Amino acid sequence: MKQLLNKFIIALIVLMASCQHQSKCALSNTLDSATITQTEKLYDMNIDTISSHMELQDHIEATEDGLPATYTYNEVDVDIAMPIIAKGLADQGYQTSTDTLFDKKVIDIFGNIFHMSNSKIKLHPHFTTVFQTDSSTDEFDYTIDNFFISREFKFITWVPLLGDIIIFTDKSHYKMDLHPKLVSLNKYLFNNSQPDLAYLLQEDSMLLKTLVTSFGYTKEPKINDLVMNDYLDMDDERKPTIGNIIFVKNALGVLEIKEELLKWIFSHTAAYDHQLLDALDKYANMLYDNRPDEIFTEQPYQVFTLNEKRKIVAYIAIIYEPLFHKFLGELNSNWPDFSVLERIIQKDPGLRNYIRQQHYFSLESLKKIIESSDYDL
Repeated sequence: MKQLLNKFIIALIVLMASCQHQSKCALSNTLDSATITQTEKLYDMNIDTISSHMELQDHIEATEDGLPATYTYNEVDVDIAMPIIAKGLADQGYQTSTDTLFDKKVIDIFGNIFHMSNSKIKLHPHFTTVFQTDSSTDEFDYTIDNFFISREFKFITWVPLLGDIIIFTDKSHYKMDLHPKLVSLNKYLFNNSQPDLAYLLQEDSMLLKTLVTSFGYTKEPKINDLVMNDYLDMDDERKPTIGNIIFVKNALGVLEIKEELLKWIFSHTAAYDHQLLDALDKYANMLYDNRPDEIFTEQPYQVFTLNEKRKIVAYIAIIYEPLFHKFLGELNSNWPDFSVLERIIQKDPGLRNYIRQQHYFSLESLKKIIESSDYDL
């Protein structure tokens, strides 16, 4: 019996030792795995060209001790950076789409820009520049939010300085440090990543607002909210500039109307709060007054033809007229005595007939507004 007990104790000790050894092995494997996961990826692609151009780009600005700039950033620098950024984005989980899907996304953001050059774009063999304002500005000024579109690699970027992307570990290898905002911007816009949109809303709302105010991207309600609330916070005399982002000329020089923003104003107007609707009313009148106003860089009455002005007024009327007649007469609501359509028809007697000739722009609500009106021609 005693001998049997001794054997049991010995077996138990061996089993415990084995379990302890397995635990240590498992822990060791876990640590090894963590070490591998945390190791940064090294690259060696195009290393000689990258190294030489990084040295050149070190001299695109004058030094603090007064040495002048000796290098001008140019198209070649962008061409070198594009495949590097493409690889970095892929390693961060960015997924490229087909040519057709990518082009469709670009049109949603910037308009149909690939087949024609205008004052806001410049075509290059390997990329297209979209200017924040127009091509009179420095294309490669990294303090301006111009965008560069790579149709080949299917992403967008701002001015890609190699020194902001590349960190050499030795003469033959480098690490890549893409800015998280660049990664998130592409993953949101082209992969529809909502976590990346949330990150950008938190970390760089100004970048997102620029997509709307400078480039005409109005497909995302959360970004539209940011922009429209900025206009609500403006001084009243500057609020009519909201027309600049709702009524725009596209890459073909054709009037585009950002209906998402008009709908935003409609849904955020109340009897006692109609600031942006009032701003559109003033904008419509400025189209016809032919008097310069310092709040505009380009005067609205000079930007659009008569028929384009008529279309703009028609679209303003779609949201203005129903709200005007709904809330007019509310105590202390401070609505004007006449609607926007009533005032503009006095300035442009041909407005109503033109809208009819255009078949009300296929808008049933506009037809009802026009045909139910008693406005004098």
